[in-house]
Amino acid sequence: MKEAPRATLPIVWLLFLSSVTIVAGNGDSPKPTVASPSARAAAERAKDRSSVRTLLNLSYKSGCKACLLDLALPNETHPGPWPLIVVIHGGGWIEGDKSSFASDTYKVPGNIVDFARIGFAAATINYRLSKEAAYPAALDDCRAAVRWLREHAAEYQLDPKRIGAYGNSAGGHLALLLALLEDPVDRGTGVEQSSRVQAAASDSGPIDLVADYRRGTLRTVIGGFMGGAPEGNRQALFEQASPSHYVSAKGPPLLLIYGEADAQVGVETADRFVAALSEAGRRDVTYLRVAAVDHCPHSLQRVPYVADAVTQFFLRTLGPR
Repeated sequence: MKEAPRATLPIVWLLFLSSVTIVAGNGDSPKPTVASPSARAAAERAKDRSSVRTLLNLSYKSGCKACLLDLALPNETHPGPWPLIVVIHGGGWIEGDKSSFASDTYKVPGNIVDFARIGFAAATINYRLSKEAAYPAALDDCRAAVRWLREHAAEYQLDPKRIGAYGNSAGGHLALLLALLEDPVDRGTGVEQSSRVQAAASDSGPIDLVADYRRGTLRTVIGGFMGGAPEGNRQALFEQASPSHYVSAKGPPLLLIYGEADAQVGVETADRFVAALSEAGRRDVTYLRVAAVDHCPHSLQRVPYVADAVTQFFLRTLGPR
């Protein structure tokens, strides 16, 4: 996927279900919730650190050649345990690699080094692509990565109770599923042994696979990911793999970033999802609907103020203490 040119001065609609809807008005609306002063102060201190430790190609799942991760850790002078952000690359589930988020060389927003500089540990993961194995293989691998990181929390000074997920495009879809879809293996287990995450951010991840398949632009890649069309018994599998299927009042905080001019993932699917969550009583959802911007406003279009929104979201929900 080629990197798109940077957008200039787009309009953004922000919806904070947890605190406030920001719209044009008379100024009487309450201010939105932001990261606490202590979390912001910790992040500012972290920016001054001169180095970040990066560990490459750690195997998180035996018998899986693709299942490697890179881990960035804050300098040891900043005391752990650190909250962790798992970064999941996009590429239509058919291509892409963790290396795109493994350094700040190319200044790609959401890279693990930038997260480490503001006081988070961050891991970017590879997972089995659809040419190797159809759904749910990719989700199973993401879950295995979260469990492996929790199992090694003491070794790397990670906080197993504060793990979030961030992804762009296909990676955003998987990040949302980590937050929304319960793994039967997790039933009856504590959070320290589970694949559950405590916050998730999606930069243009598909939300309704049936709708996006029928829309046509992503029909080939979604069909490959799901092993065919949403017909017969596979209809239920499509619904199971769609974040839009999981609407309830309870669940971890979500950040949804979608471009109004997205030619791949229909912004109307995000609109419907946010409306359904609101109607169900979900309180902590932040929706950035960016006008006149194409796919992935954060990672590809690099809208400047979206980066701050992502930082604020993770500081507020997981924040370095």
